[in-house]
Parts: sequence; structure tokens; C-alpha cells
Amino acid sequence: MNRRGHLSLLLGGLPTLGGSLAGCRFGTGSARAANPDESIIIVGAGAAGLGAAESLREGGHRKITILEARERVGGRVWTSRAWGDAPMDMGASWIHGTRGNPITRLAREAGVETRATDYDDMTLFGRDGAPLGEAEQRELTRLGAKLYRVINSRPRKGAKTLRDSVDAAFAGRPARERALVDHLLSAMVEGDLAEDADRLAPDAYLFGESFGGGDVLFPGGYGAVFAPRFEKFDILTGHVVKAIQLEAAGVTVVTDRGDFRADRVVVTLPLGVLQRGSVRFDPALPEAKRSAIAALGMGCLNKLYLRFPEPFWQNDVQGFGYLGPEAGQWGAWLNMSYHIEPPILVAFNSGSFAREIEGWSDRAIVDDAMRVLRRIHGRKIPDPEGFQITRWASDPYAFGSYSTLRPGAGKATAEALAEPVGRRIFFAGEATSSDYPSTVHGAYLSGLREAGRVMSTA
Repeated sequence: MNRRGHLSLLLGGLPTLGGSLAGCRFGTGSARAANPDESIIIVGAGAAGLGAAESLREGGHRKITILEARERVGGRVWTSRAWGDAPMDMGASWIHGTRGNPITRLAREAGVETRATDYDDMTLFGRDGAPLGEAEQRELTRLGAKLYRVINSRPRKGAKTLRDSVDAAFAGRPARERALVDHLLSAMVEGDLAEDADRLAPDAYLFGESFGGGDVLFPGGYGAVFAPRFEKFDILTGHVVKAIQLEAAGVTVVTDRGDFRADRVVVTLPLGVLQRGSVRFDPALPEAKRSAIAALGMGCLNKLYLRFPEPFWQNDVQGFGYLGPEAGQWGAWLNMSYHIEPPILVAFNSGSFAREIEGWSDRAIVDDAMRVLRRIHGRKIPDPEGFQITRWASDPYAFGSYSTLRPGAGKATAEALAEPVGRRIFFAGEATSSDYPSTVHGAYLSGLREAGRVMSTA
């Protein structure tokens, strides 16, 4: 049961990937603090940190301090205001499955507008830049249905990666057909899981659960959901955590702007930061914890926003896909002006190509994207008036976009990552969620989970 979907259908006309847990409802919990006078530090002002802080406050804790390395809140939920009339979500963009999703409730309480995404409302272009004909569409749909069955089935015997399973299923097929499968794999899997198929576990697409109800994005920016909720807490931004020291009577969190002591700490650092060893734990984390950190993958999904003087594309559809000579390169485009007034397109790249272009100059990235747009829409289209680019793999406070399932990892890996260290150090974040990994709601729910553990640990 797949738990994401925002890129899985950007090639359109394929089976809907997603399950339904429509009956689920989540609040901030009903647990009460055994000792409300205990001091709690939360490392990270992202979705997980917010979930933990709200649940702890509701449970009676009064001494909660949030330490955040960035000069803003939200973590990987980041709305850029560089274009005043057009907020752009540089990180998370969607609520993935609105029915029963806790982020739906938060958005409603914040009074934030949402817009549904229709993944069938897309135009497809072939390698030559021309729209696909009906016969090509039918062939793509047939191959997509078969690929859907492969990625949602038990891994084939001997398959070590998801790519192995796909290659075995389409072995012996004509080269042209295999090329189309590569494009489908990029759109349905790699763009969704933010990683190349040969770096994913064979059952990576089966990992986690999902909510029903479709996906929605935020014309006014995702950040408006979280920012007002963080205002209720003591947040110290610009405090980069360097070490977390476990002591007999509590914990000390060492930052570049001083040390902070507390009875307990909830660590919501992204998996990429834990993998880099940016924060030292003293004593060292248990072997099972270190093994889990190393076993999971940190995917990369980057965006390029391009703003133009006026639309030159079909503006009454939500996006388009490009089946170019290289699968996974500038293949997925969303038409932001379908939802907001300014003429803006956003392109998505994932996995190895997303990491590669992070080393390019801004100009080189824009020029490469424009090369594709001019192939599709003609050489006379205008240059962009402005652009915004993400580089999540290079971000020192994330080192990636969200967690992935590497070969050899599984549900037990995420559960090991979530295990507390003693009665003092607790771990939250989307990578610690074995039910909803790689999602904002998974991060938020993990914060609720750890707050419950804190309050139930004497």
C-alpha cells in the first residue's frame, strides 16, 4: 500500500496507487504527564517537533524548549516568500491522502486553502516533443498496468533491488518497450520515492500505509499550516546542535550558542543528519540504533520553479510529462498557474540526477530545463523572468529530502531507529515511522508517539 502519490501519476492515465485508511483519526493524544515539572528539550522545529510539543503541552508539560538550527521553523516544510505574490513550497507540497490525515485537521484549523491535484489531468510529450498519439497512450497504459502489478507484488525470487524485479518482469521485451518502462518507473516509483530503483529494496513500494481521499496542495504555502502553531512555544532558532550528552540526572544538549540541560530530549533530526554524524552522542548510540541509521536510505527530490511573463503552455491542465531520451531527467512538470495567478512551472528531479545537478550552477540548471521546454513548446518561448532552485542533498540540516528503503532494510529497521535510548533520549521524525515514512503526516504522528512515550516513562 503506497503512502505517497504526488509524482506517481505525472505520466497520466495509469492505475491509482494508494490505499485507504478512511476510518483513522488522530488527535494529540490523551496521555497525562507523570511529572509535568520535568523539563523537555525538542531538537528540531519541523513536523515531528511540532507534534511532540503539542502533545506534551496537552499532557500537562509546561517546560518545553525547542532548539532549531535554521532561522525559521518548519524544517523540510519550507515556503519561500521570495516572490511576494506567489508563495512557493520548496520542500513538502502536498497532503498525501486527506481522509483521516492529521495534517488535514491542522490545515482546517489554520484556515489554509487547499486545492486537489488530478494526476490524470496531464499532457504527455514524446522524445521529439510532440504530444503522444492515442496508440502510444494505449501502449503506455498497458505497460503501466503491468509495472503497477510488479511493484505492488511480493519481490521476485533472487531480486536484491526494485530494479531487479522490474528487469526480470520485462526481460526479452523490445528496446523501445523497455525505454517506456524506464520512463514509467521514473514517474511511478523513482519520482515518488526520491531514489533510483537500483538503490531501493525490492519491496520499497509496499513499505508503509496510506490515507484515502486524494492529494491536495497549498496555493498559499504549506508553511501557513505550521507557523501559527509554533508561536505557542519557546523556540530558539539559529541554534545548531553539536552534541547530546546522556547523564545520570538528565541530558545536556550542546549547541553552537551554549549548552542546555533538561530532564529529557526528543530528537527529531532528519535521517541524513544522523547519517553524517553532525551531532555527537555521548555515550555513543547503541549498535542497533547505529545499524538502523546506516541501513535506511535518504532520498533526494529537488524542484526548479520557473516564472514567465505569460503562459506559453496549455494552461487549463495541471501539468505535463516528457518522455525524453533520458528517463528521469526533466520528465515531470506541474503547472502552478492552474492554482495561482502568476505563470509558473515547477519541474521535479529525483535520485542520482537530482544529486548530480546540485553541483551545477543555477544558470546551467535553468538552461538545461529550458532546453526541454523549448523542445516541447517551441524555440521561441521566452526566457524565465525568475527562478527558484532547491538543493536538498547539500542542505546541512537535512542532507536529503526524505527517507527511503534500501536493500536489506524493512519495517524493523524503522522501528529500531525509533527506539528510545534509556529513559532520557527519544527519537521522532518521518524516518522513524514504520507506518507513514517519507511524509509530513508520518513525521507529525511520530512526534505524538514519542510524546506519549515520554509521558509514560517514569
